[in-house]
Amino acid sequence: LDVFAPESPAAPALLPFMTSLLEANQRTARAAAAGRLAAELSQRVAVGSTIFIAAEASVPADGAEGGLPLLGTVDLSSQEMELPTHGLTGSLYMSTLAVDSAHRKRGLGRALLRAAEAEASAQGVEGIYLHVEAANAGALSLYRGAGYSAVQPTPLLTTFTRALHLTHADPILMFKRV
Repeated sequence: LDVFAPESPAAPALLPFMTSLLEANQRTARAAAAGRLAAELSQRVAVGSTIFIAAEASVPADGAEGGLPLLGTVDLSSQEMELPTHGLTGSLYMSTLAVDSAHRKRGLGRALLRAAEAEASAQGVEGIYLHVEAANAGALSLYRGAGYSAVQPTPLLTTFTRALHLTHADPILMFKRV
């Protein structure tokens, strides 16, 4: 085991090795996370979720075919509405709307909302419910700008929110007719 100070002459020789080790660990962690996400999404689709994805085709500098970098996603489903604790039906629930931070303020969130709303309309439901954290000003602005309104709590809707076991600090339930 060698121990050295970062400014020592030995340090630069180890930097490429350390960098490659770190990159390999990051690739492994990303692959594991992608595998968990794929399994989770597959399970959600199997029970009736519609997953919308915003992606951007890319071609690497060497001209080889590129993948589709994930820019954003949203999950639209009826399963949360049908939990036995509250039995809300006739609408869909939108969850996990997320846009990569490097691609925000480009209309991707609005595009994902429009896709979810078009699907809800095609299914003939009354509207879409969603929860948003009270402190998330950007998301609140997006949803309000798209026509979502905060719903006044009722015992049924409070039970609905509790049944979802949300991790939001202060969830606001919103709804939009489609």
